[in-house]
Formats: sequence, structure tokens, C-alpha cells
Amino acid sequence: MKISIIYVSQGGNTEAAAECISEGILAKFPFIEVKLMSIQDNEVDLAFLKQSDAVIIGTPVYCAGMSWELKKWFDSNVKLDLSGKIGAAFVTAQSPVGGTDTAIMDIARNMLLKKMLVFSGAGEKTENKFQLGAVGIAETLDHDAAQFEIFGENVAQIAVKIAAK
Repeated sequence: MKISIIYVSQGGNTEAAAECISEGILAKFPFIEVKLMSIQDNEVDLAFLKQSDAVIIGTPVYCAGMSWELKKWFDSNVKLDLSGKIGAAFVTAQSPVGGTDTAIMDIARNMLLKKMLVFSGAGEKTENKFQLGAVGIAETLDHDAAQFEIFGENVAQIAVKIAAK
């Protein structure tokens, strides 16, 4: 089983969140192959992405939405077939009221356009059972690390359940 984590990180916060998500996946599911891919560094491995059972996408919040780099990536890869894959979104922001929910919905909308199965990442260990995705705030990112690990574990768990059927 493979899981791709695609992200944009301008100040390092989103990259740190992606690493925590990967750690959460591997702590519970060491048999899963996880690949972190930075859009800015042109690290997106399309072959690995196409083989992935789940794709987790993250961005810093920019003007109450996803970053322009991620928007460009979605637009440039409009023909990329991700149908049937589990999709989950995460964001980092300077403030919890700066558009974190709309940025997650930007990602989710693009996942839906790619015919992905969008998953919130909520699970039994999640404090907030009604989340849209994982959110990290720059000021409390160290504290938010556990949330990102649980988010990764929850996404992997649903991918494993679906793959087993």
C-alpha cells in the first residue's frame, strides 16, 4: 500500500506538518510506503501518485484559500486520474480564523473534481469529531504535531479498511 503526501510549504510549517502526518501513518502502519512530495521543489512523483491508495494534500492558507502554487498544480494536472483514491486535506496558518476551513474546502473541491473519495481525517482519537481536515497554527505548531500524527493514522486506517474490501 502507498500513500502520497503532496504539499506546498513557504515557511516550513506545512512541511513539518506533512512530516508529522507521515510519522503518524508509519507508527501504526509500518508496511505502508509513504512519500512526501513538495510541489515547489518539483518532487511530485506521478508514477508513485498513480499507485497510491490515498493522497493527502496540504498548503499554507493564503488569502483565505489554498496557495497559488497548489492551485497551479491542480490546474496543470487536470488530466491526472486520481479517481477512487482516498483524499484528505491539511493546512497551516498564522491564525485559526484566517480561512483555514475555506482553504481545506478548496482542496476538497479539487479532489472531488478528480473523482477522489474525500475523507475528513476524523476518527476515534480525534478530539473534534466534526473536522474538515487537519489544521496547524504557526504559533502552536509543536502542540499541533500530535493532531497531525492522529490525522495521518486515521487516513491510513480508512485506506487499509477500503483496500481490504
